[in-house]
Amino acid sequence: MIVLATVGVLVVLLGGYALLAITLGGSVPRGTSVGGVDVSGLSRDEAVQRLRDRLAPRAEDSFRVGVRGRTYSLEPAEAGLGLDLPATVDAVYVPRSLNPVEVSKALGGGGDVAPVLTVDHAKLDAAVAGLAKEVRKAGSPGGITFTGGTAKAADPVVGYRLDTAASADRIEQEFLRTTAPIDLPVTEQKPKVGQAEVRRALREFATPAMSGPVKVRVNDKSFDVSPAEVGAALTMVPDKSGRLAPRLDVAAFERKVADRLRVLQIEPKDASVRMFAGRPTVVPSTQGQTVPPANLARAVVAALPKSGAERVATVRTKATDAKFTTKDAQNLGVKQVVGQFTTYYPHAAYRNTNIGRAGELINNRLIKPGETFSLNGILGERTEANGFAKGFVIVGGRLREELGGGVSQVATTTYNAAFFAGMEDVEHRPHAFYIDRYPVGREATVYWGYLDLKWRNNTPYGVLVQAVNQQSSPGKKGSITVRLWSTKYWTVKGQTSARHNFREPKVIFDEKDGCVPQDGVRGFDVDVTRRLYRGSSLVKTETDHVRYSPEDRVTCGPSPTPTPKQTPTPKPKPPAAVGN
Repeated sequence: MIVLATVGVLVVLLGGYALLAITLGGSVPRGTSVGGVDVSGLSRDEAVQRLRDRLAPRAEDSFRVGVRGRTYSLEPAEAGLGLDLPATVDAVYVPRSLNPVEVSKALGGGGDVAPVLTVDHAKLDAAVAGLAKEVRKAGSPGGITFTGGTAKAADPVVGYRLDTAASADRIEQEFLRTTAPIDLPVTEQKPKVGQAEVRRALREFATPAMSGPVKVRVNDKSFDVSPAEVGAALTMVPDKSGRLAPRLDVAAFERKVADRLRVLQIEPKDASVRMFAGRPTVVPSTQGQTVPPANLARAVVAALPKSGAERVATVRTKATDAKFTTKDAQNLGVKQVVGQFTTYYPHAAYRNTNIGRAGELINNRLIKPGETFSLNGILGERTEANGFAKGFVIVGGRLREELGGGVSQVATTTYNAAFFAGMEDVEHRPHAFYIDRYPVGREATVYWGYLDLKWRNNTPYGVLVQAVNQQSSPGKKGSITVRLWSTKYWTVKGQTSARHNFREPKVIFDEKDGCVPQDGVRGFDVDVTRRLYRGSSLVKTETDHVRYSPEDRVTCGPSPTPTPKQTPTPKPKPPAAVGN
């Protein structure tokens, strides 16, 4: 009887359990929502439709995040976030089943369930990294500034940056669960120098430092430096412990007091190489007596926190060697002529002036190994104040008067000296048309602001330029000779081709004021080849193709045969054909 009763009870219990499972299954448990959308009691299809209508649109719209009270928008697609609708419904729906797990799920109710997401973590990390750049706030340590001889405190600023890893996790956890901004965590960056340290440094050093002038005593002489002058070169920087320490910019402070130091010091003089009695001679360097800039800075900083008569920075001069010593100059090996050339020019007062002035400026110019000779760089702009006179130059293929006319004679002569010395041709331009007093194909013109003559010293020795000008006189030509002194390094062989591809000049009648008549000259092409040897080994072959335009024959006056009036052509712009 007891057994039968027990069996009866079990049958009843099992029947009740089955009835309960059937009753509760096939729907979403009561009290269930997903991302705030109520889906309790719905069938699977009904739950899918409701979430598609109410939750799926939010998964496509921009969502907000909050950082330190400010909000920013992110696009789900760009952040790699999406809603997995089938998986989300599966997470809340309870099918009809006798499985105790499912029955327990149905009995327990749902609560608010997190939607199931699809997450592209690479995109999410990239979106958070981009946001981090936008929201980052740089902090700054406290400090002290010195302006106009007054010390001012700069309060520290706390900075922060986004905690990117934690922010990505929080976005993934909160996306679609709330319509409020998702608050993202940040990491604060506390300044190394706090406000207390700023106040201490201001009290103990900065304010006393600007309290009055500092007397700088050099040997037995002295001069005063004002707070403004000191403050312009003074800063306070944190040391390893975070304490503000003074730092005086050595170079900046030296510039401020350079005029006063100059009269108390003897500056060293660099050695040089110059021509004496027709030979290059080393002019020895001389030692100076100067104040070491670092010593001066240390002495001034030490005096700044003091008061009254104790505000004295005492320093002494020390023997100072020249930067370019006698030995340096001797080691340059400037001892023999390695390239020279002479050109001749017809008499004209402006040529004597301009060629002589250009020769004077380049004479004794020392070009160290690796340095570049620039004729325009040495001569400067051709002005009356610079010693140049008006003379004929070539502009647009025509002659006209300008300051510096004739300087191309020096350019051509220097170019040829450098050509035969083996110097590297950096920049040169032949004249627009051939001038018969120059070697064909091997000549150069210059024009301020447009054309330059440049060559580089491509040897391990120094190169000293010597220029000797013999002025012209009525009936007698002048000459300019340029010699380059060094140690022979290159053997140079030059070759010039025959002239070819001739072009005939035009005849021009010019009625304008300032017209300069000129004879016509045929144009042609020519090739100049230079071979550079080291010993008997050929190192380099260079070929320069030179194209000379025909020089038009210009007659000043009206044409004997009237021609129809033509629209004037635009004035040519240098450097199409210029030179002086």
